[in-house]
Parts: sequence; structure tokens; C-alpha cells
Amino acid sequence: MIQRAIAVLRSRGVWGLLRVTYSRLRSLNAGRAKSFAPNKHHFAEKSGIEIGGPSAVFSARGMFPVYSLVKNLDNCNFSDATIWGESSANGGTYFFHPGKPLGRQHIGESSMLHQLLAGTYDFVLSSHMLEHTANPLLALSLWKKLLTDNGLLALVLPNKSHTFDHRRPVTTLEHLIEDFQAGMPEDDLTHLPEILALHDLKRDPDAGDIDSFKSRSMRNFENRSLHHHVFDRRLAVSVVEYVGLELCAAEEIAPHHILVLARKPPSSLL
Repeated sequence: MIQRAIAVLRSRGVWGLLRVTYSRLRSLNAGRAKSFAPNKHHFAEKSGIEIGGPSAVFSARGMFPVYSLVKNLDNCNFSDATIWGESSANGGTYFFHPGKPLGRQHIGESSMLHQLLAGTYDFVLSSHMLEHTANPLLALSLWKKLLTDNGLLALVLPNKSHTFDHRRPVTTLEHLIEDFQAGMPEDDLTHLPEILALHDLKRDPDAGDIDSFKSRSMRNFENRSLHHHVFDRRLAVSVVEYVGLELCAAEEIAPHHILVLARKPPSSLL
């Protein structure tokens, strides 16, 4: 916790640290997920990887507190320095819980995890990250490959009705399939005109005024701040099912979360 606070303070200053703290407190005030108790055994003494993070929703007071249960946890971030904080260099260590051994840090695109072995992990965690990916179906298909048979994906997405995306239309599955088939790269800015027109700056204090927001958005490949796509629970379920994962649970949790749990079926069923 202290290490992360220092990293945020160095990279974003005092106001940045205050905003991150506020965001974390909002996440900690989320209710406990109904699907946590019946599914926590999938994480107990198991090995996993988190894409993005560390995340308040998986911490002790979060809505899906699995950090304290796991045996070990690795991490992948697109960079070792993001607007949300700093990570170790590639091959370094990942700190996520004071009572757990350090995981291994990987630096790379979530949609290009070819350096990791297939079938390596019992679970994959991702919180408020997939919406920042230009090609979500590609990312999910690669995350699926990382899972062992019957491995579990715990995916948290923002509920657009309660975020700065509330004016934007929900992305269609057909659009995501088109992006997947076209091999959409992470430097894509297709959705920028819609975002600039409909993003509610009053609900996004980090963004500043419209000029600051536009400037930051134009540099999205560097900072990954944009929400390329907008999700509701129906779309969140559709994307995991499209890549061949079996739905275990889906729920909306205050203040602004959608949680989906999905299982990788045994190889014989693929």
C-alpha cells in the first residue's frame, strides 16, 4: 500500500494521489459480490495472473476479496509507468498483499501475451481494464489460453450508467467482432469523436477541462486513459461467451461495477 502511494505521488503529485485515494475508497465502499462466497474456492491456494492492477476490488475490503486467498499472483501491465501508478520492470516483482509472496511482473500488451505459457494459471483477474483495450475479444481470447482447464476468469467492468460514459451508447457485440476480425491495434482512435462529444467531464475530475481531456486523449497510446468501448451486463456476458468461456455468474454491484465470472471448459469440450 505504502509503495503504491509513493509511486503515485512521484508520478502524479499530491492531487493525483488524492484522486486515486478517493477512487479507491469508492471501490472499497462497494458491496460484497453475491458470487464471492460460492466461488472463492476457485482461488484458494491457487496460482493466477492479474491484468492491470493491483485493484481495490480484490483487496480485503473490496467486493471480491481474493488477494488474501491465493497462493501466488503474477501481473501484466502495458507499461512500467502508467497514469494509475508505477510497476516493476519486466521480470521484476509484483506486490499485491502484505501477507503473500511477491508475484512476477510482466510488461506487455494484454492483447499480445504470447510470452506467457498457455495453461499456466488457475485464474485470471482483471478490474476496470478491458474497456481501455481497443480489441477486447483478442485480449479475452489470449487470457483464456493462459487458463488451465476449468480455470476461472474474474472480470470487472464499469457499469456505464453510473460513470462518465453514461451518455454513450453501449458498444454492440457485432462491432467488437469486426474489430477482432480486423486485428484492431491498440493505437486506434476510432471512438475519439464520440468520446469527446459525450464524455461527462463533471464525472471525471482527473480529465480536467475539454482542452486538457482532448490533449490527453490524443496521446492515448501512451497513457491508455480512454474507454474505447462501453459495457452493460448483457455485453459483458456476451464477450466472454463469444470467446468460448462458460458463464458462472454475472452481477451489477454498487457504485459502478459489473462482475462476470466465467470458466474455461476442459479441452475435450472446446
